[in-house]
Amino acid sequence: MSTDLTTLTSATPDMSFETMACSDSAHRIGIARLNRPGQLNALNLAMCQAMLDQFRAWASDESIVCVMLAGNGPKGFCAGGDVAEVIRQVRAGGPQRFIYGDAFFDVEYQLDALMHQYPKPLITWAHGVDMGGGVGLSVTGSERIVTEGLKLAMPEIHIGLFPDVGGGWFLNRVPGEAGLLLAMTGIIVNEADALYARLADHAIAHARQPAFIERLATLDWQVSVASNRARLREFCLSFAAESPLTLPQSGLQRHHDAIRELCMQPSAQAVLARLRELAAAEPWFAKAYENLAAGSPTAACVTYNYMRRSRLLGLGQVLALDLIVAGQCQRHPDFPEGVRALLIDKSRDAAWSPAAYEEVTPALVEAFFTPLQGNPT
Repeated sequence: MSTDLTTLTSATPDMSFETMACSDSAHRIGIARLNRPGQLNALNLAMCQAMLDQFRAWASDESIVCVMLAGNGPKGFCAGGDVAEVIRQVRAGGPQRFIYGDAFFDVEYQLDALMHQYPKPLITWAHGVDMGGGVGLSVTGSERIVTEGLKLAMPEIHIGLFPDVGGGWFLNRVPGEAGLLLAMTGIIVNEADALYARLADHAIAHARQPAFIERLATLDWQVSVASNRARLREFCLSFAAESPLTLPQSGLQRHHDAIRELCMQPSAQAVLARLRELAAAEPWFAKAYENLAAGSPTAACVTYNYMRRSRLLGLGQVLALDLIVAGQCQRHPDFPEGVRALLIDKSRDAAWSPAAYEEVTPALVEAFFTPLQGNPT
């Protein structure tokens, strides 16, 4: 890789930022890296704020022609938001228990919005684990790269949450209604699935990342953003074609018809019942059924309703809805209980409230979509 790198000061050690000079000496490329490899680069408030500030600065810097986001460490791009810290604050009690979580979701969604609408070419490079809030970042790129061994999921059902970070916008654009399956079950899919689902654009071996970045600097960057986007797309296509990955089979594509019929069911409970039947006949559906059956009934019903409400909304509308639902989730017992059982105590013994789908009333679901009044405690 070129040695002409300038390291920028970061407000948190959990992020690193640098710029790389292009061969024309007039332009630079901004490179941001998530830097919590021991925690699979789980996002905290400081990381989201640092990215929001730096990406805004690069957007205004005329010398920056392209921005790239990647994750440090061998295991993955990003395991999602650090919701364990959110819930530690909630469980601590007191009138300020929701402040951190409300701030975290607000800044995270601002970051997602900025990246989706970024005014310059934006590359996201997702390797290994890419889940939840990580997917919220990786899907924003104008060129979205995934690598071999990708494990992509929206696993919020396990913790009593919903597929936020704009999930109602990008998951509703997955072919064959399969976004609802991803949203409700947290099933892990591979790099071929990500390409089929339109959640990624290119598959490139992770070991080729240094060469990819090196050659980015040699492109004939121009003043025109449109020209630079086209130039970057052409480069990514040619770079991937030089050494194409052998992709696994896409289960989402193979089971397209069954998934579409499943996801057209009229309620969350109907989805669960139909998924049980599919799992009995086809092993590929077994894990999805296991996840949904073990997850929070309330979260499943809220997620189903959220996906239906979001179908015709724009990105900004979906993120505004996310902020309402996330705030309500903090204040409902299932989210703290799910995080406790899976991530804090790791006992996997969540006691959902209510415990059965039949007990999840329409009024309870509707309450999750009701804006918070003032600063409830």
